[in-house]
Amino acid sequence: MNITSPIKFPRRPAAGFTLVEVIIASAIFIVIIGALVSVQIFGLRVYMLASTKLIATTSGRETLNDLRDQIRESQQVYVGTFSNSTFNQIPNGQQQIGNALQVFTTTNSASTNFLVYYQDPSLNTVFVYANNPANKSVEATYMTNYYCFQAEDYQGNVLSNYVNNPVIKVTMNFSQWEYPIAYIAASSNSINAYDYYYLRTKITRRVKSQQ
Repeated sequence: MNITSPIKFPRRPAAGFTLVEVIIASAIFIVIIGALVSVQIFGLRVYMLASTKLIATTSGRETLNDLRDQIRESQQVYVGTFSNSTFNQIPNGQQQIGNALQVFTTTNSASTNFLVYYQDPSLNTVFVYANNPANKSVEATYMTNYYCFQAEDYQGNVLSNYVNNPVIKVTMNFSQWEYPIAYIAASSNSINAYDYYYLRTKITRRVKSQQ
């Protein structure tokens, strides 16, 4: 009786990763995750920057649209200054530049049917009220320039006296934090930064004063 011995095959080594392969794979994974996180953070900062600008410019444009409609439909418009809850028209002989604008819907300047827009330098805010300063409402915020209204002729020259149909130039300078929800620090390493921009337009009346 012949007994044959079983054929023995060589054992294959167990599959696995070497230490070098693990280190390389981990390094690549960390680099990819870091890149994804950096892109996400950058996207959030860009979103905050754009959001801040849009909010501020939207407020400014709404104010300009309101001013445009009121001036075009008005019968008389006066540039002046606003202080102590009183509008003071710029007198003849002085440049028609000020922080306030009075808009009448009638030709009677003694009428109480008027609107006053004015910039409050203590609050960097433009307010508007009808007839009574106590009933004011906010028109725009973060506005820094005091002299925001001026009356011009058709050539762009600043008037030194009142004329029947002046061109009203409106300039609104804004200053607002780019990242309003971030921390505010005085150090140079602070991620906060002021963003400065302005809106400017010229408006004239459509309706002529009735003689």
